[in-house]
Amino acid sequence: MTAQTTYRIKLNLNGLEVEIEGDKEFVESKLSDLSWVDNLTQKLVGRGVKPSSKIAISKSGSSFTELSSQLNPQSHLQKILTIAYYLYSREDRDFTYDDIENYYEQRRWSRPSNPRDAVSDLIKEGYIEESSKINGKKSFRILEKGIRYVESGFKEE
Repeated sequence: MTAQTTYRIKLNLNGLEVEIEGDKEFVESKLSDLSWVDNLTQKLVGRGVKPSSKIAISKSGSSFTELSSQLNPQSHLQKILTIAYYLYSREDRDFTYDDIENYYEQRRWSRPSNPRDAVSDLIKEGYIEESSKINGKKSFRILEKGIRYVESGFKEE
């Protein structure tokens, strides 16, 4: 079995940054006909997204390390939102306090003194909400406001 090579290209189109990642055929198909860029731009503007927003088009998901390096979260709230966004977008699941601990350890980030306070602040701000339990443990889901905040590179609306 041979390892498949992943191709990645970044385009900056008047402040709209687009990253295309996948196998060679997928990337070449996106580059051979760029009419999708106009369609994407129109849809984003119609939804009120500013052209300076970062958009990633990926056929294969990046690792948590790659995502967190790209986003470069500074505060504990941003780091927890990065974890929530990663699990939502790559694994299609909610997160628990155990996830926070595990991903902090993976990235060797210093842990918040009280993760529960940070999660509570994120709930109050409307970035996440409590969801059903996972293996009997309290879990949380990222909300649309949280997704937009992460995808904007942590820029306030």
